[in-house]
Formats: sequence, C-alpha cells, structure tokens
Amino acid sequence: MTVKILGLVFWVSAAFACGGRSGSGAPVRPADEREEISVEVQNQNFYQATVYAYRAGSRKRLGVVESQRTRSFEFVWITGDLRFLIDFFANGCILTEPLPVDRGDDLLLILEPQDFRRASRAVCRV
Repeated sequence: MTVKILGLVFWVSAAFACGGRSGSGAPVRPADEREEISVEVQNQNFYQATVYAYRAGSRKRLGVVESQRTRSFEFVWITGDLRFLIDFFANGCILTEPLPVDRGDDLLLILEPQDFRRASRAVCRV
C-alpha cells in the first residue's frame, strides 16, 4: 500500500475550465480494472469544502469537509490518473494536477488556508 501526500498549494491548477458531468456516458470498465482509493482530507481553511474525484469530464462527489476539520473517504476508481475538484463554499473551485494512483493507495489531501484565494467560479462549471 502506498501513501501519497498532496499539498494542494503545489498541485492546484485553477486556470483549467472543465466540462461534462458524472455519468456522461463514459464506457464501463470491467471490475478487475477498478481500484479502491482512500483519501484523508485535512481542511485547514475557514471555508467548508465539497470534494469531488475528477477525471476526463466526469466527477464523483466524495463529500463535505467542514472548516478546520479532517474527513476520510473511500471510493472505487477506474485505473488511471486522479484529480480532485474542491468547491469552497461561496468562493469558487480549484482543480488539482493529475496524480497517478494504484489499487489500495491511501492519499492525504491538505487544503491549506490560502488555497481558497486561487478558487475560480469558472472551474466549478463541470
């Protein structure tokens, strides 16, 4: 099992505009190509954050992390790169850079206090 740590301040790419929605007709992969991923989200921000797993025009809502709280999520992921879309309540969204993930990976996503300043409403339109 591998632990990968993402300091969002280094992984944010707020300039991306995104399109599509979950369930956009992407082909279904066989069960043996799916991967269970776990992520612990530490929200060091003063804003509530809704966290999504994002890939190629589709997103999967993982849940909400309240201000100054930590929450863990587990989800099934199709083989390939993973990005996180973070929607800061009333402040816009940020999108992380792609991260290659493997079956059984445990990720730590840290939302630093200044990350909301990079948020954009345009990124939320996925």
